[in-house]
Amino acid sequence: MPVKYVVLNRGALVLELWTGTISHDEVLAHERRHLSDPSIAPGASVLVDATSASFETESEMVHEVTDLYRRSAGRLRVGKVALFVNESVYDRARLYVSQSSDFGVRAILFNSLDVAGTWLGIDVARAREELEKFRGNRSLV
Repeated sequence: MPVKYVVLNRGALVLELWTGTISHDEVLAHERRHLSDPSIAPGASVLVDATSASFETESEMVHEVTDLYRRSAGRLRVGKVALFVNESVYDRARLYVSQSSDFGVRAILFNSLDVAGTWLGIDVARAREELEKFRGNRSLV
């Protein structure tokens, strides 16, 4: 799967790196995995770097992702999501931000890791280090 993630801070923080072409089924499988991952604490903050990814999920399909949140209200583990995306998926990411808020997920699109880290309340240096490990030492944003 073209997504890697690591759970840190006793489940309070999830760092994700998406790369390559991502099918809609892969997005749904990833979200289902998050919903069932016992290492992710309820209300976790998630930092998503998808700047090197293209998603096959079309705008009219975004609701299928956020609908998983609705069906999993008692198991929803994500509280805040800081998203970094490229221009090709920006409009769909904005749609995700809007729709996910209906289910208690606070998501914002960012272009600065420092600002995103402040909003999430995380150690930015540690987040950058972990993401660079995923990327093979290419820097984030």
